[in-house]
Amino acid sequence: MKVKYILPAIALLSILIGSCKNVIDLKLNDATPQLVIEGNVTDQLGPQAVTISRSVPLDNTNSFPPVKGAVVTLTDYKGTNYTLIERSPGYYYSSSFLGRYNEKYSVKVQLDGKTYTASSTMPAKVTIDSVALSVEHFASTTTKTIIIFYQDPPSVSNQYRFILSINGVQVKQIFARNDQFNNGRFVQQLLFQDDIPLKSGDRVDIEMQCIDALMYTYWYTFSQQKANGFNSTTPANPPNNFNVDNVLGYFSAHTTQHKNIIIP
Repeated sequence: MKVKYILPAIALLSILIGSCKNVIDLKLNDATPQLVIEGNVTDQLGPQAVTISRSVPLDNTNSFPPVKGAVVTLTDYKGTNYTLIERSPGYYYSSSFLGRYNEKYSVKVQLDGKTYTASSTMPAKVTIDSVALSVEHFASTTTKTIIIFYQDPPSVSNQYRFILSINGVQVKQIFARNDQFNNGRFVQQLLFQDDIPLKSGDRVDIEMQCIDALMYTYWYTFSQQKANGFNSTTPANPPNNFNVDNVLGYFSAHTTQHKNIIIP
């Protein structure tokens, strides 16, 4: 791994093998329960997954009731259909396949006489160059921030989502970025978060996703609402890519890669 030097202080990070489970903490402002569909197709070989649940009122816990008995189908760029199997309540999995760059994928969910569809195109992969740690001292306070480095491709629009997990727990901050101001440049992306302060010995997983424009709008809207102080609920549901308005969630075809590190 390349070493980066960040002022005013720097620490080297050690790469580990492993990954953290990606958990979406979807918190909604609707009092009336709504259907929530979360689907992903990635460039990693394996079963692709769709989860279906229902939202709950704000005064309830954030345990979303799973929805059983749906008929879920993924369709790839060649028109091949994959009927998903419900392995546990609300969790639907395809047979093993991997998504391909610059190709379009679709999901269809049939439930209670209604059909919900969405499509997403997987962008080309932008690889992580390296990661580093910025250490800043203010009086008696020390702040540690993860930095990720990558080369943004020129002449094409790129959108990214970063997921940060510390000791197996995903932080609440949502990181959605595009290349509006750094197209074609070598990017130094700081992942500021105050949910779980970093300390020596922490095991950190950084996931980088290359996402399409609609998914960028979805995650960026989420991030802006949280940045404005709506940490427990969202004042409006982010725009998604489903064919009807009365369903929440998203369907994303994206690339994924991880760097797993230990904080020194």
